[in-house]
Amino acid sequence: MNPSKRTFLACLFLLAASTAAWSAEPATATGSAPAGGLRNEPINVADYKQPIRVACLGDSITAGVGAKPGWSWPDQLDRMLGRNWDVRNYGHSGGTVGKADKHSIWSQKEYKSALELHPDVVVILLGTNDTKPDNWAGKKDFPKLYKELVVSFQKLSSKPRVFCGYPPYVARKGAFGINEAGVKEQIPMIQEVAKDWGAGVIDVHGALEGKDQVFPDSVHPNTDGATIIAKTAHRALTGKEWEGDVPGPQDVKKEKPTVRVVENPGELTYREAFAMIVSETGMPAEKLEPIRKKFEDSSPVVEARIGELEGKIKEYDELRMKYKHTQEETDKPLYGEYKGKVAQTRKELEKYKRDSIYELVGMIPREYKAPFGAAWVGKYVFDRLAPIASTLTAEQRKKIRELCKKEGEVYGNINNTPERSIEDVETYKVIYEQVLDVDQKRRVEPK
Repeated sequence: MNPSKRTFLACLFLLAASTAAWSAEPATATGSAPAGGLRNEPINVADYKQPIRVACLGDSITAGVGAKPGWSWPDQLDRMLGRNWDVRNYGHSGGTVGKADKHSIWSQKEYKSALELHPDVVVILLGTNDTKPDNWAGKKDFPKLYKELVVSFQKLSSKPRVFCGYPPYVARKGAFGINEAGVKEQIPMIQEVAKDWGAGVIDVHGALEGKDQVFPDSVHPNTDGATIIAKTAHRALTGKEWEGDVPGPQDVKKEKPTVRVVENPGELTYREAFAMIVSETGMPAEKLEPIRKKFEDSSPVVEARIGELEGKIKEYDELRMKYKHTQEETDKPLYGEYKGKVAQTRKELEKYKRDSIYELVGMIPREYKAPFGAAWVGKYVFDRLAPIASTLTAEQRKKIRELCKKEGEVYGNINNTPERSIEDVETYKVIYEQVLDVDQKRRVEPK
């Protein structure tokens, strides 16, 4: 094997591909969110490194329009949850799930920033502005786009739990074209998407229904209404009712951390590879169909084999530790034996993962490889830069995307195999040397 190919093999397994399931199969307990009834279980704080990062994605109601400064529902939720949580507000006034409106959340910096946060938990509260007559004319696409929104977070390497909030109640006759009838049509759509894709639900609508007094303009809840939303979200995330008054901004001083450590940057799963092929290559349905069929047919086999190998690693590692400090002379060699088995099985697992992905990616027609490659490099680089994501300027992000696209074009020029000659560390160095300032470089210097 030549050096460039060997480097690439290592790169692929270390590559941070921030994607998850985009297939006919819903999310499962082995994916990014619990399946079945577990999807609505509260967050187990012990399962996360603290602070637990929460991204609240929404429209003007999330942004805080109607509430006093510092009293938006994400602000209040942040103070309710305390120092072990870090709640970020990504509300964009006018935000829609649909893509027809100029305020579509897909094109907003708040959405991009929420992704770059690599959150542990995501709360989506959108749909209100989609009920406007011009927007709701495209309601047939609402479930599909809402699903895409959920999946876009589930495919992040941080594997966040996603909670879908039913849009708030619209009081009286509504305003700005926003209406209660449209919201009620959306709720079962959101419910179905959440069920199919392993996301939890938060009944914000039910919590506010009939409370016309907290809607001065019929749409935006005042501070009291924002408190109701925050308490409802608090109950969903913790399983506990909030008791007493909500602390004010002056009562709770929380330092927002800027450093985010992404664990296992670069581990690309079989499911994630397929999701990236679907979402990034721009392939028409007829060309994608053979890849989709391959994925659907082989995914259960791949997942079962990976589970089997991971089980062996766990078993061998437990035996390794059992014999690590043994006093029996006859048992001491067993420590080395099981240590070797752990290492060998890990290599076998890595090779199986790589080979499975190679087979899938190798099916991409050559003319669609460049956009796939650009996205691939982009996900890798942005994951490596995740520790300083909140300090990157808009200009830096633009430059990073341009450099990633250039590398992706190089990928598109190779033949129809998944191998490529770009060395991962060199690619990363080129990008951060040209984009980051001195302090940022210090924090992300490749080892």
